[in-house]
Amino acid sequence: MSQARVLVVEDERIVALHLQQRLRSLGYDPSSPVASGEQALARVRSELPDIVLMDIHIEGPMDGIETASEIQKEFHTPIIYLTAYSEAATLERARGTKPYGYLVKPFSERELHATIQMALERSATDSAIRESEERLHLALEAAEMASWELDVTSRTLLHVGKAQRLFGYGHEVFSGPWERFLETVHEEDRDLVDRALERTLDGHGLGVIEFRSVHPDGSVHWLKVQGRIFTAESSARKRLIGVIQDVTARRSAEAQLRQAAMVFEATQEGILILDDRFVTLDCNPGYCAITGYDRNEVIGRPAPLLSPLCLSPADWQTMQNTLVADRQWHGEIQGRRRDGKELPVLANIAAVADRSGQVSHYILLFSDLTAIRLAQERFQHLAHFDPLTDLPNRLLAMDRLEHAMQAAERNQGKVGLLFVDLDHFKQINDTLGHSVGDDLLRAVAKALRLAVRAEDTVARLGGDEFMVIVDRVEHPEALGELADRIIATLSRPVTLLGMEFAITASVGISLFPEDGTRKEDLIRAADTAMYAAKDAGRSGFAFYRKEMTEQAALSMERDRDLRRGFEKDELRLHYQPQVELATGAIIGVEALIRWQHPIHGLCGANDVVPVAEKSRLIMELGDWVLREACWQARAWQEAGLPPLRMAVNVSARQMQPDRLPNVVRQILDSTGLDPALLEIEITESTLQDSERCVATLHALKALGVSLAIDDFGTGYSCLGSLKSLPIDRIKIDRSFVQDIPHDRNDEAIAEAIIAMAHKLNMVAIAEGIETEEQRAFLRARGCEEGQGYLYARPMTADAVAALLRDQQRGTDLRDAVSAGGATEDTPQ
Repeated sequence: MSQARVLVVEDERIVALHLQQRLRSLGYDPSSPVASGEQALARVRSELPDIVLMDIHIEGPMDGIETASEIQKEFHTPIIYLTAYSEAATLERARGTKPYGYLVKPFSERELHATIQMALERSATDSAIRESEERLHLALEAAEMASWELDVTSRTLLHVGKAQRLFGYGHEVFSGPWERFLETVHEEDRDLVDRALERTLDGHGLGVIEFRSVHPDGSVHWLKVQGRIFTAESSARKRLIGVIQDVTARRSAEAQLRQAAMVFEATQEGILILDDRFVTLDCNPGYCAITGYDRNEVIGRPAPLLSPLCLSPADWQTMQNTLVADRQWHGEIQGRRRDGKELPVLANIAAVADRSGQVSHYILLFSDLTAIRLAQERFQHLAHFDPLTDLPNRLLAMDRLEHAMQAAERNQGKVGLLFVDLDHFKQINDTLGHSVGDDLLRAVAKALRLAVRAEDTVARLGGDEFMVIVDRVEHPEALGELADRIIATLSRPVTLLGMEFAITASVGISLFPEDGTRKEDLIRAADTAMYAAKDAGRSGFAFYRKEMTEQAALSMERDRDLRRGFEKDELRLHYQPQVELATGAIIGVEALIRWQHPIHGLCGANDVVPVAEKSRLIMELGDWVLREACWQARAWQEAGLPPLRMAVNVSARQMQPDRLPNVVRQILDSTGLDPALLEIEITESTLQDSERCVATLHALKALGVSLAIDDFGTGYSCLGSLKSLPIDRIKIDRSFVQDIPHDRNDEAIAEAIIAMAHKLNMVAIAEGIETEEQRAFLRARGCEEGQGYLYARPMTADAVAALLRDQQRGTDLRDAVSAGGATEDTPQ
C-alpha cells in the first residue's frame, strides 16, 4: 500500500515542522506545511493530498473551518482538525463541515496515527458510496429514470427526482401527502396506483405498474414505477424506495407496432420484407392472396415480382439507381401470379437503413391493378360502345365513318351510310315499359348484325336510331338491297313477355362522296332520307335526293311559321254543327282548328295538324284546343243558348294515360263545363296502341266525358277489342258516305258500321253528308246523327250562336243556312 499523502495546515512554523517529522516516523508522506487558507487551497488543487490536518486558527482572512469547507465542497478530501481550544461555538462550526476527526493539542503519536487511519478508512468508504451513487445517477440518466421515496407510515412523499420533467409539476407537489400525488394521476388509473400501494403495505411488494399522469397542460404521459420496502437500521420507519420512468414513447411505439402488425396482417395490399439482396424475409397474407404463393414458398427466395420475368434489365437498373439515390422507388410492374397469369401491380419499394446508415432491408408494398385495368378497359369500352346493345356508339361511329371516308377518298371509292329508325317504338316503350323496350332494342341490334357484312359497322346513335356504315360500295343499288334485307330481318316476329312483336323500320340512305364530303353532311342527308321514307308510309327506305333537303327546309319553315302563328294568336276554332237526322235539330258541334294566316288567309286543319304532329307543338296545341272549346261551350250557355255537346279531336300523341285525363280534369274544373257535354274523339288508328289507349279512355270515361271513334272504317283496329272500350259513338268516315247511293260497297260498309254500333250499344254518326239521298239512306238504316255540308259548313262561334237562336225560333237549320243566317267557313 502506498504512503498516504498528508497536508499540514499550521501557522506556527515550529509546530508544523515537528508534526511533519512525526508523520514521517509513522510512515506517512507529508508535504511541506502551509500557514494560510489560501495556501492550503492552492496546495490541495496542485497535489491532491489524501488527508488534511487543519489547524482551526490560522493566519489570513480565512480560518481553518472556512478553508476546510471549501476543500470539502471541491474535492471531498477528509479533514482532521487540530486545535488547542475546545469551546462549544467553535466545535459547532467545525461539525458543519463534517470533519473526519479532531486532535486536541497536545496529542500523542498513537492518537495521531489512529485518528488518521480511521479518517482514511471512512474516506475510502465515503468515496465508494459517492462513486456508487454517481454510477446509479448515470444509470438513471441513461435509462431516463428518476428515483422516488415514500414514507410508508405517514403516506408522505419524501422525494421524486425530475418531478418537473416527469409530471410537469414542481417538487413542492411531491413533498407532501400521497393524496396530492394521486391528483396528478389520470382519474381512470388512480385506483390502480392506490391499490398497488396498499398491496405494498400488506407486504406483497409493489412490483411494476404502469399508469398515466396528466400534466398541467393537459397532456397525458405513461409512467412506469417499481420499488420495494426499505427499513433503515437507525430507524423503525419504513420507506418505499424505487425508480420511475416515462414510457410514453415506448407505449406509443408499441401501439404503432401493434397497428403496423394489424396493417401487415389485415391489409389487402401485398407486403414483402426483403434483405439488402432482395431476398424475402417475410410476406403478409395480402401478398399470398394476390399472387397465389404460399408463405413458405416465398421466404428465403428472391422476390418474384423483381425477377427478370417481371423486370427487364433496363428497368431493374433504373430501379436500383433510384433506390441508391432516393432510398425509394415506385412504379408499375407487370408481374405473374403463381398460376402464370399476368399480374399488373403498382409497387413502392423503400430502403431501411441501420444505425450506421447502411441499407439493411427493403419494404416492398404493392397494389393489384387487375381490377383497375379491367375497369379502365370497361370504361374505354363504354366510351365507345353502347352499354345496352354493345354496338359502337355515336363517338366510335363518327370515328369509323371518318376513316371510311378518308380511305374511300384515297382509293376513289364510295361509302354508304344507312340511317335506321324504328317505327312506333316510343308507343311500345311507353305502353309495355322500358324493360321490354330495352329487350326489343337488343333484339334489333342482333338482327342488324345478322343483316350486314362482317366488315360493315352497325352503331346505335341513341333511342331507336341506328346507323350502318358500308365500306367499299361498288354499286349503289346494293345499299337498297341491304336496306330491304334490314327491313325484312327486323320484320321477323320477336317474342318478348310471351308476346310477338314485328318491328318495322324506316331507312334513309346517303352515299359518299355524291351526297356529301363531310361526315356531318352525309349524316344529315341520310337522316333527311329516313324522314322521307317515314312520310312515304314507313317500313321502307329512301335514297337521299337534293330536293329532300329543300323539302326538309320547307318542313322546318312550316314548323317555325306555325309556332309563330300560335304565339301571335292567329289560330282559331270553327265549329261544324252535328244534327239529329230524325229532326234536323242541332245537338252538338265538332271543334275544328283554323289558321288565320297573314299571307295565305284562312287555312284548314290539314295545314295545321300534320305540321304540329311532326313537332312537339301538338301537345301544347291540343291543350289549347280543348281549353278554347270548353270555354266556348260554357259561353254559349251563359248567353242563354241551349247546352250543346262539344266534340274535340285528340291526336294519338296526346293519348297518354298519365297526362291527358289530368289536363281534361283541370280544364273542366276551370271552365265549369258539365263533363257530359264534352266528347273526346280519337281516330281508329290510335287504337293500334291498344293498352295505352284503353288506359287513357277508361280514365277519361271516369271523368264523365263521352268518347267517340272518328273516321271509323279507315283503320285496322281489332273489332273484338271494341266491346271492351267505353265508346259512346262511332263516326262513319266521309269516304264511305260520299258515293252513297251509287256505290253498293260503300252502302254495305256504312250499313255494317251502323248495325255493329247498335249491337255494342253505341250511337252511329255519319260524316260528310252532302245530299238528301245520303241522309235518307243513313236515316233508313238507323243512323241517329250526322254532319256535313247538307246542314252546315264549319263556322265561327257567332255563326253557331245565330243558328241556335234561329232554331229556338223554330227555323229549320237548312233553311237558316240557305237564307244566309250563318257565315260559312271557307278555308283555302
